[in-house]
Amino acid sequence: MPADSSPLPGQGHTVCVTGAGGFIASWIVKLLLEKGYSVRGTVRNPDPKNSHLMELEGAQERLTLCKADLLDYESLKEAIQGCDGVFHTASPVIEDPEKMMEPAVTGTKNVMTAAAEAKVRRVVLTSSIGAVYMDPTGALMLLLMNLAGVILSLQNTKNLYCYGKTVAEQGAWDLAKKKGVDLVVVNPVVVLGPLLQPTVNASIMHILKYLNGAVKTYANAVQGYVHVRDVALAHIVVFETPSASGRYICSESMLHRGEVVEILAKFFPEYPIPTKCSDEKNPRKQPYKFTNQKIKDLGIKFIPVKQCLYETVKSLQENGQLPIPKQVEDSGQTVCVTGAGGFIASWIVKLLLEKGYSVKGTVRNPADPKNSHLMELEGAQERLTLCKADLLDYESLQEAIQGCDGVFHTASPVTDDPEQMVEPAVNGTKNVIMAAAEAKVRRVVFTSSIGTVYMDPNRSPDVVVDESCWSDLEFCKSTKNWYCYGKTVAEQDAWDVARKKGVDLVVVNPVLVIGPLLQPTVNASTIHILKYLTGSVKTYANSVQAYVHVRDVALAHILVFETPSASGRYICSERMLHRGEVVEILAKFFPEYPIPTKCSDEKNPRKQPYKLTNQKIKDLGIEFTPVKQCLYETVKSLQEKDHLSISKQAEDFVKNH
Repeated sequence: MPADSSPLPGQGHTVCVTGAGGFIASWIVKLLLEKGYSVRGTVRNPDPKNSHLMELEGAQERLTLCKADLLDYESLKEAIQGCDGVFHTASPVIEDPEKMMEPAVTGTKNVMTAAAEAKVRRVVLTSSIGAVYMDPTGALMLLLMNLAGVILSLQNTKNLYCYGKTVAEQGAWDLAKKKGVDLVVVNPVVVLGPLLQPTVNASIMHILKYLNGAVKTYANAVQGYVHVRDVALAHIVVFETPSASGRYICSESMLHRGEVVEILAKFFPEYPIPTKCSDEKNPRKQPYKFTNQKIKDLGIKFIPVKQCLYETVKSLQENGQLPIPKQVEDSGQTVCVTGAGGFIASWIVKLLLEKGYSVKGTVRNPADPKNSHLMELEGAQERLTLCKADLLDYESLQEAIQGCDGVFHTASPVTDDPEQMVEPAVNGTKNVIMAAAEAKVRRVVFTSSIGTVYMDPNRSPDVVVDESCWSDLEFCKSTKNWYCYGKTVAEQDAWDVARKKGVDLVVVNPVLVIGPLLQPTVNASTIHILKYLTGSVKTYANSVQAYVHVRDVALAHILVFETPSASGRYICSERMLHRGEVVEILAKFFPEYPIPTKCSDEKNPRKQPYKLTNQKIKDLGIEFTPVKQCLYETVKSLQEKDHLSISKQAEDFVKNH
């Protein structure tokens, strides 16, 4: 996130990223290019292992790969000359002390000296938590500042990685003082997340070994974890924020290795993940105390560690570094997803296929190009069947659902016409439940809405809205809120039919769902965001709205289907924002768009959010994607699918650089 709101924060600025092909560095390059910077990336050899960099958005116009070596001062000087800033990430992770120490210490010295000569505005150094916590006295457990205190401990324990990182960082601070270089340091913990580069780096190898059977036990040890995108973003934030100084610990949370394997086993039970600790005689190690408040104060919102682990494994699978076990290719279960081409439904289909399910997806017309994206999903050719069906045609639903173990009923139109809305929502849902009962499916998961929960004018502001709350039907009718009316009647009827027919029904009640589009068309919830970016609205409403990421909603559906004890309703929401907060976030990420700055109702006080709990679904293990990330990914998806053009200002910048 930029420190100010000027258009394209990187416009007109050139920065150097050392070791650009690395895990963290590749993400820094990616985010810098997205923000309009021109980037010089140093690599030892612009060979195929660095080819992923030139495939990044904006790379052809604004990325130059420079052949340079940390120990070759002249090559570094040439790469850094003319740059406004340097991101020094290059550092090997190897056990050989001679190979480790020289690049870490001498290389950092060369970068700092070249940066001083080039008079760059700021250098951001990627150090490590290893330069922070290795102090047997415990004096460093709470914060960060004393480097010298750890060096003797590191020498004694032969922890050459931490030793090299600490000496290199200490040398960087010394040189920065002598040369007058504005230095800021980021100290990340173990970094996880999707790989951009083709090779597996050391921090990801730590996870890979738990999945491929290379290790049979887990260590009695604790470790801090953080998402690679958050680390890359932290580097850019501290570069762009004038007041940033000193060191910044970058960590989401700390886990025992036993907790790590438990999370992995829950997401990916098909792999031979170890269940035993290598040290069962001693008590389980406890995490030390640390703080990440300093970087959070600059606006970083960390991605939850469970999501980090999930995305890491999916990336390893997608890149071919982790084979998908044979049993995942066919879980033996067949499920039906109604309205499969929709926004939420497409994501449910995607995640079901990834988990090995065979899926029958109902659509009005399987040949319609708007459903073609479904057959492009991983596993679709083998395990996805598109069935022509209509909610109001019972026979077609009966045929689609027959032989299924479960049903995900998501199909429902979003329209202001009361007749078009209410009949499909109510009668269609009744047909689905009845067909499911006849097919003797194990469970039906119904996509309802927060609209069935919160529309009650008599509710006290102090009452926390939870799954026991219902919208007032008369209030919905009197206010002509046909969406909430139709959804409420449909859900109430679903519960009635389920009870009469003996169907095991679970309901998910999501708030406004945003995130990346899989389908080619823009759905209603995403249009809400699109209008703020296209200039079609000049003001924002004085209202509040809760938001949630589409992947989290899809995952919630599958989780309540697979969890035997799941029952009742589940509110699915990350957080609530005033529309003014939404446009502020959008303007910070995408200042090049004509995002409204004025409220349509400036006479009345700003509406306050009602109290809402998502604890019930969180108790099943859902870790919600932060709303800022949801908004960012929504806009990037709209751009990628050509629903939102890159502004002329951005296009002109690309052409001229």
